Amino acid sequence: MGNFLLEFTRFTMENSKNPSETEIDKKKTLDKWEVVGFAWELGYIIALPLVIFALAGKWADARMANDTPWITLIGIFLAIGLTTVWLTQRLKKYIKK
Repeated sequence: MGNFLLEFTRFTMENSKNPSETEIDKKKTLDKWEVVGFAWELGYIIALPLVIFALAGKWADARMANDTPWITLIGIFLAIGLTTVWLTQRLKKYIKK
């Protein structure tokens, strides 16, 4: 009889949560596919500006016949700055979740 009361009490305590509390718990945890999607998104956020600005800088350096690749370096630094801004915006979205 005591075992039954213990199980009944445990059952009622587990199921007495408000629906809003369980919804909040589900929203706080990230699904594994969300994590995979976020990882791919980070890869694109880092790689795309770097490749685009570096190639554009290399093309501009070749077109201007510069001995030093200063336009390429400017492009790389611009890509790093753009990536930093883009990354902080995306991370703020996931931190708020």
